[in-house]
Amino acid sequence: MKKKILIAGIGNLLFTDEGIGVHIIRELSKNKLPEYVELAEIGTATFELERFIEGKDKVIIVDAIASDEPPGTIYKLTPDDLKSEKRKLLTSLHQYGVVEALESASLMGIKPEMIIFGITPKDYHTPSIELTPELKRSLPEIVEAILNEIAL
Repeated sequence: MKKKILIAGIGNLLFTDEGIGVHIIRELSKNKLPEYVELAEIGTATFELERFIEGKDKVIIVDAIASDEPPGTIYKLTPDDLKSEKRKLLTSLHQYGVVEALESASLMGIKPEMIIFGITPKDYHTPSIELTPELKRSLPEIVEAILNEIAL
């Protein structure tokens, strides 16, 4: 039996690259995915993440993550990475972020395998539903990395 996999896109579509997680979910929806893979546009409702991940064996989260690296840089992380020294270099763009949501889920006994794809944005302040050219160019690479992850 295949694992139940959730791919969750996080971010605010109204602020340029901050919506990269949701843009990725929309790109992934253009592919024929196995029936055991579910896509979810979480948006900025990270406080509801527990509801989406409950009952899943593996969860892949896609979100913008601030870093000093060039726009479009892709990080493949675990929740432990976000709690470690890397946390000082990588920052969630949400008040109630992924780390807090996952810690809350864990306290409730919800502990699926977790992978986080964090993408460095160029602009997350300008009101726009369009990604910057740098992140548009990185879409295929991000989608490929996620498709490779679900093929494992």
